[in-house]
Amino acid sequence: MRRRWPRKPRSRGRSLVDALIFLAALALVAFGAERIGWLFPETGSFTAVDGDSLRKGEQDYRLHGIDAPELHQSCTGADGRDYPCGRMARDELRRLVNASALDCAVRDTDRYGRRVVTCRAGDMDINAEMVRRGWAIAYRRHGTAYAEAEKEARAARRGIWQGDFETPERWRETQRRGLTRGALAED
Repeated sequence: MRRRWPRKPRSRGRSLVDALIFLAALALVAFGAERIGWLFPETGSFTAVDGDSLRKGEQDYRLHGIDAPELHQSCTGADGRDYPCGRMARDELRRLVNASALDCAVRDTDRYGRRVVTCRAGDMDINAEMVRRGWAIAYRRHGTAYAEAEKEARAARRGIWQGDFETPERWRETQRRGLTRGALAED
């Protein structure tokens, strides 16, 4: 049988130092979480910049899990004619955010310094509502939380689902390639 030696009691000084280190670490974590918005939601009035972006003061926000047509993007309606779906998506988001104050939970910060958020107006999830109304798609690269809302909008042929459209991600890629080719042609 192993013999156990009695443990020396911790000195009060050592216990105090350990407690201070723990509190300092906790304060740093809390400060960091508060800085990026994890502790307290962003609340108040926001302005719609496009169909999936908001602004409040100088801070820009990106709606998590959705992708809306870009502001200058066009889509094709059921009648075969082009229409400004990007501006229409922005206008729909404006209607949703102008109706009441929002509570936006910050989930992350993107590479452009925008806070990535999930926003609510009362009981309504703004992100989900944009997809449900057909003015945004579920951005599966960032999750599938809004896949059912997209399925519903597609079946009802709401918003961009009324005709044909290029996914916003693909449209951005095409625009970047076009700008790059144009810039090279001018050199």
